[in-house]
Amino acid sequence: MSRQIGKLWLFILLSASVGGLFPVGAASAAEVKDYEEYFKLGNDFFQAKQYDKAVEAYEKCLDLNPQYKEGWYNLGIAYARLQDYRKEIASYKKAIEVDPRYEKALYNLAIAYEDADMLQDALATYERVEAVAPDAVDALVNQGILRARLGQLDQAIATYQRALGKDDKLADAWFNLGIAHAKVAEKARDDESRKASLEAERAAYEKVVELSPTYHKGWYNLAISYNKLGLVEQEIAAYEKALGVRASYPQALFNLAYAYEEKGVKDKAIKTWERYLEVAEKLPTEQEYLVTAREQLGRLKQ
Repeated sequence: MSRQIGKLWLFILLSASVGGLFPVGAASAAEVKDYEEYFKLGNDFFQAKQYDKAVEAYEKCLDLNPQYKEGWYNLGIAYARLQDYRKEIASYKKAIEVDPRYEKALYNLAIAYEDADMLQDALATYERVEAVAPDAVDALVNQGILRARLGQLDQAIATYQRALGKDDKLADAWFNLGIAHAKVAEKARDDESRKASLEAERAAYEKVVELSPTYHKGWYNLAISYNKLGLVEQEIAAYEKALGVRASYPQALFNLAYAYEEKGVKDKAIKTWERYLEVAEKLPTEQEYLVTAREQLGRLKQ
């Protein structure tokens, strides 16, 4: 049920602006042209998915102009495609040495740290992104996801709320906020706190589907939140909405069949179990649930 949003992480520059990037007296006009040509050549190789050659071209560009931050940035992206996280990280760091407020390089550096499982470094870098670009909501959402991953649930919630304070139409931020509230509810020590977190979870998922009615996982998680609150009719309606978007959604079919049973709608429960078995039969992720589904269907048909 948990999910991380897709990371909006790599941006390849297709053209270069030379103005102001070369230190005065650092290179001849011919060298300026050469570094620009190597940069464009690197981009061509990158677009052709020839990442080793792209790296070579970007490195030649940077030999001629080590102050060219876009060159370091694109070199980092090429290394990312090669899954060489150590060199990717080093390249973004070089770009940031040239421009400490280089937002895109900081953002990609944070993600590279995550990919390398250097989570504390990633968190510190997301904080630097926020300091440099407080309105960069994608980075804020990713920071929230990382904080949740590190078990910092209260801080994650606060981070999502900062993002939503800047743009309250971010369905993914509401979605992840709902997940964080659900995890807080699981850890609640008293019924009042648990209920408050469950209501906050429900409200977040309701906002998700208001903003994005075709967000099938939003409907699915909303249905689960209704189940926790004992709202079976709303739960059923939410699963039906999820299936209206994605008819072969196995988890939604499985849970909807149980909800129909709980509501005493036997015919719909039977049809839904049958549909689930049809969809899930060949799915490796559903094999452990098939036995339960067959048992439930068999019992209902007796």
